[in-house]
Amino acid sequence: MSRLPATVARPSFSRIASLAWKESRTARKRLLVYMSSIALGVAALVAIDSFADNLTTSVREQSQALLGGDVSLTSRAAFSPRADSLVDSLARRGFTTARVTSFASMGAITRNGNTRLVQVRGVSDAWPIYGTVKTTPANGLSTIHTQHDVVADPGLLVSLGAQVGDSIALGYATFRVVATLDEVPGDPGLVAVVGPRVFVSRRWLAETKLLVFGSRAEHEVLLKTPRGVTPAAVATALKPAFEKEKVRLRTAAQSEAGLTEAIDRLGDFLGLAGLVALLLGGIGVASGVHAFLRRKRETIAVLRCLGATSNQVLALYTLQAALMGLAGAAVGAVIGVAIQYALPLLVRDLLPVDIQLFLSPLAIASGLGVGVWVALAFALRPLVGVRDISPLQVLRTDVDASAARPWYRDWRGLLVLAAILGSVLALATLRVSDIRAAVALTAGIGVVLGVLYLVAWGITWLARRVLRAGWPYVVRQGVANLYR
Repeated sequence: MSRLPATVARPSFSRIASLAWKESRTARKRLLVYMSSIALGVAALVAIDSFADNLTTSVREQSQALLGGDVSLTSRAAFSPRADSLVDSLARRGFTTARVTSFASMGAITRNGNTRLVQVRGVSDAWPIYGTVKTTPANGLSTIHTQHDVVADPGLLVSLGAQVGDSIALGYATFRVVATLDEVPGDPGLVAVVGPRVFVSRRWLAETKLLVFGSRAEHEVLLKTPRGVTPAAVATALKPAFEKEKVRLRTAAQSEAGLTEAIDRLGDFLGLAGLVALLLGGIGVASGVHAFLRRKRETIAVLRCLGATSNQVLALYTLQAALMGLAGAAVGAVIGVAIQYALPLLVRDLLPVDIQLFLSPLAIASGLGVGVWVALAFALRPLVGVRDISPLQVLRTDVDASAARPWYRDWRGLLVLAAILGSVLALATLRVSDIRAAVALTAGIGVVLGVLYLVAWGITWLARRVLRAGWPYVVRQGVANLYR
């Protein structure tokens, strides 16, 4: 065979890329639609991670208002004389103290006799130490310590057919409702749905005669430490003494740590759900790339005839898949940010803090990176097959069918499958920080995909066997398309 003349040069990669890019414009639009399946998973990851960052930061900044003070002392029974003596000694040393007594009782509107179970909260003058109770009209708490007044949740008045100015009976005492609650530091709005709150001064609780032997109530003392004294030092010095009196001591930092851990666990769980959605999008990408390459086999064969090497063709279409995967991930990141800003409006009644919204660059960058990697990893599975497309396919479209290697002998395909499996394991490990749980999750995903593959294979096999020549043409075509 004679060699090509010396004047015939192999085309550059940029020239081959330009030709393929222009020629595959229509098919590329279809592939971009498949790549958009990545957007849902990326949107979920970005929204969950960003919102979790916002929530964790807000909890950290509002930890004192969440607890109600720097230190909290709680007990299911009235404080013993020894515990009260310790609290009084702290007050003499410059600690600000506020007491709260909470219990459930029936409340009755005296005007119409309607009743409902309410949460009574008796508070002292210094409450709240941190934060502000917002009421309508404003400053509703200003008179409850000097007059028989209470502040109640608006839902209570609606359910009892009452209004501000009506009287409500709590036990043997009667109070006037002077305002409705809008916001209470550290209390999510959902609390009012479970049991409407009624705030009353502790000095009037004895008149209700509701706190007697056997009554179920929670007694709490909130402390604000003086300058130069840390809550941790208070906890170290006084926790053993209070525990002897069956009083639980917590600091704002401990409350913050517990809530942050709960948020992290919830974020990990939701993140795993987003990761599964992203992997399903990856399967859609693999299917789309497979269909895309089936339409471009002749184009790839022509490029091979023009002098493109198999590595160049693989790099070209891999680059296209990566760019379109980036586009899908970018759309998902934008959607995720929009969801992040919409979530506080949907769940604000469930949260005990005011969310301070801000963009989380780390969450956005990780969402983009994971989205592009998943799209590229799943796209590579069908893309490695372009190396086997021969220039002879320009003349014979089925030339490669008989020469196709079985999957177990295709080391490149097996390498890609191993990379996909490793990626799933790595992403799961980053989410749950537990290698055993990550392995279990990866194995579970593999089992589910295996079951889905067997179901698809079974449907294809059944469609081929049940097809009959006597069936209507439309039905035969539809069933035949299941296994083509």
